[in-house]
Amino acid sequence: MSAQLEAQIEQISLEIERQKVVLRKLESDKSLLQQQLNAERDPIARLPLEISSDIFLQCLPLPSDHGCLQPKAHLAPLLLLNICNIWTNIACSTPALWASIGISFPHPTGFECLLEGWLRRAGSYPLQISLRGVCTPRVASATLHHSAQLQSLRISFGKTNTDELDNLEEEFCHELLGGFLPQSQMELPCLQMLEIWGQPGTASVLLESVHRLLRLSPNLSELNIQHITFMKYMDEEDPQTLVLPHLLHLTYFDNFDALKISAPRLETLCTSTGALVEENFISFLRQSSPPLWKLKLDGRSVVDSLPDDSMSLLPNLTHLESSSSDSLFVKELLDFLTRNTHIVPRLEAVQLDEVILEGPGSPGTYVLTALAGVLSARRSRLKTVRLTNDCWNQPLPDDLTFFRDLLEAGMDIRIAPLPGGLDFLSSS
Repeated sequence: MSAQLEAQIEQISLEIERQKVVLRKLESDKSLLQQQLNAERDPIARLPLEISSDIFLQCLPLPSDHGCLQPKAHLAPLLLLNICNIWTNIACSTPALWASIGISFPHPTGFECLLEGWLRRAGSYPLQISLRGVCTPRVASATLHHSAQLQSLRISFGKTNTDELDNLEEEFCHELLGGFLPQSQMELPCLQMLEIWGQPGTASVLLESVHRLLRLSPNLSELNIQHITFMKYMDEEDPQTLVLPHLLHLTYFDNFDALKISAPRLETLCTSTGALVEENFISFLRQSSPPLWKLKLDGRSVVDSLPDDSMSLLPNLTHLESSSSDSLFVKELLDFLTRNTHIVPRLEAVQLDEVILEGPGSPGTYVLTALAGVLSARRSRLKTVRLTNDCWNQPLPDDLTFFRDLLEAGMDIRIAPLPGGLDFLSSS
């Protein structure tokens, strides 16, 4: 009797397995039919890939990390992977969706796998990557695996807890960029823009680690370094000046001698007003001898007077901008341009932002007088003037009479308050 029962159980077990196979086949067939039905009903699925890809690109949120997307499951492009198979295939076939990513440290557990998949979907598309904090080895490895297509890189650091450093500053500084740099002779041939940012109180960065990254980027055209202090090991020799042959745009506000670079093709430079009187800045200009045509001065420091040395090394300068609320400095700059018309003789455009124009007799009113002097002295070449007032006070009508006459004569002039207010005087 027991043998008969065992045989029946065996027969039922075999039938169950057969039914499981049938069930899996039915479930597979149902899934395929459901996909076909979704494709019939889903307007996205009926579009050519080029159009559906463009629609998906319009779903991307605004970049939140200096032009790079922060990965979030409830936002595109990750959200597009969780709708249906058709949308997943479209998203994975659109490399531009995965062309930028902002990475903050420390990051959640499992983020490395997400990053590797993200960059893999980018294919050979040019990449924009932002690294905020001390980069981990696995993230560095994943990033460098795509070094050939890296086009833009931003490295930024938050404030450092100095209690944690305690006599280990050099070692810690080395790790700030050391975790990212490749150990081989790998290059970043497509890297065009590099930003290295810190905050007041950030630990210093080894200059050699920065130079190494620059040497790996032979086609770099834009460099932006702010709030970074460079240092070297005590037994390390002073590094030689690094020539960046393709650098066109530089933003740097500190000691040029500390940066140790030369830029013979530099076209635009943003630096501090104090740099104009620093010998290291003058040495940088002499060594680089760049065809600089645009200079933007940030009012981070106060200067008493402008020497001829620095400005005379900019014979090709056509555009001069200043962002300084120090009306006395702005007046001195304009008076300098009036007195020395042989210096920067090709000047065509002047833009003055954040100038404070207050009541009669204030330094701001002297700025308008000084600006009128520049326009009179350089009228034959100067074409464009922009002045942004950092307050709401209307300049006196008599102060604007001279500018109205030039405006009627065809010069492009705009004198206005901060954005949002009506222009005091404008050619548009």
